[in-house]
Amino acid sequence: MQSSKINEWLSLIANVGVVIGIFALIAELNHASDLAEVEAYQTRTRDIQELQLQLALSDSLANVLEKNNAKGADGLTPGEFVRVRAWYGAILRGMQGQYYQYQHGFLERESVDRTLDDIADGIFENWAAFGLLDNIEIPEWRAEIEQRMNEKGET
Repeated sequence: MQSSKINEWLSLIANVGVVIGIFALIAELNHASDLAEVEAYQTRTRDIQELQLQLALSDSLANVLEKNNAKGADGLTPGEFVRVRAWYGAILRGMQGQYYQYQHGFLERESVDRTLDDIADGIFENWAAFGLLDNIEIPEWRAEIEQRMNEKGET
């Protein structure tokens, strides 16, 4: 009888330990998810800052982008064309990475909407002019871009 009581108590203690372990695991998973979300925001911010810093520190890049704005891709020298294409290619890849983060729950919808607004406000035309549209690899993102462009009446 004494042995039976000891087994019941040990079983109860083990079950309580399992429940506590499950709660600890849930807390740890939530914390890891929060950390991943923070890292996604930091990466996004760092990428945006890096592009802006490159533009701010490069007179020649600023001049080439202004020339592109004034004359279009056809008004650029071959070297300028390569530079501007690389610039807009980097923007495309960065935005595509942000959409990927959104798809996996690490960026909020508002970030995607701001990105889509930026694309519709001129970036899309530059991507098209420099032959970059085939670099859009995520079909859902492509569909959202096309929908936003249709809403603006620009495709």
